[in-house]
Amino acid sequence: MKILLTLCMVFTMGIYADGHEKDKPTYEANKAEYYVNVFKDGKDMDDLMKWSAKWAKWASEGEPGEVFKNYNSAILVPYYGHSLNTFDVIWVGSSPSPEEHYVGNDYWLKNGGKLIDDLPVTFPQVIDTWQRTVSETPDGTAGYVVYSDCKLGEDVTNEQFYNAYHAYAHAAQEHGDVAGRKMIWPQTGVEPGWDFDFVQAVFTSSIADYGKNWTNFWDKKADTLPEYEAMAALGGSCTNERSFTIVPVKS
Repeated sequence: MKILLTLCMVFTMGIYADGHEKDKPTYEANKAEYYVNVFKDGKDMDDLMKWSAKWAKWASEGEPGEVFKNYNSAILVPYYGHSLNTFDVIWVGSSPSPEEHYVGNDYWLKNGGKLIDDLPVTFPQVIDTWQRTVSETPDGTAGYVVYSDCKLGEDVTNEQFYNAYHAYAHAAQEHGDVAGRKMIWPQTGVEPGWDFDFVQAVFTSSIADYGKNWTNFWDKKADTLPEYEAMAALGGSCTNERSFTIVPVKS
């Protein structure tokens, strides 16, 4: 599949097992949606945060609380990137399975009318994706993320690359790396004409951690690990890096 997710999120699903199981991929794919937001006239981030607090309360209580109990959401605020004037923020939400995700979509459209009417944003692009966690940050949180658009090496499958990436991510963390990683594949809503295999997300618990990671790991050890060399041997490339800070809404 040669399509691109233009902007994406960083929620994590699953944990690592102990012992030798840590060397095996343990994360299952999950569903995620990305609403590219543009503020309505006279509205701003304060309005969206107030609306988000109302939505989070609604989605955590009673019947909607049961429907959305496993739905996580956050707002991505652009930091470094190109053409940042084409949107304001991105609302992202994830569910552990397609069934839960689309049941939630159905419930939202049938029962969220008042909240939908009060939205302070429009969303000219909405992207539906599959995604799979490669690794977590040490404390399991994410405050800053860098995305890039990636192509696989010739005749390399997503699963082959994921396995190599997973092995490298674990080896990296054992040598001081504090980043989490994710591979993301879009289904619908992508911009026509893009020609990539997946989006890579590399995230840290804070912006400061992302900078420290270059000093503590990347400048010293990143390209010397045999797991890195095995991953690099698969070929492929990534481009168009852009970054976001992350504002939690519901987890």
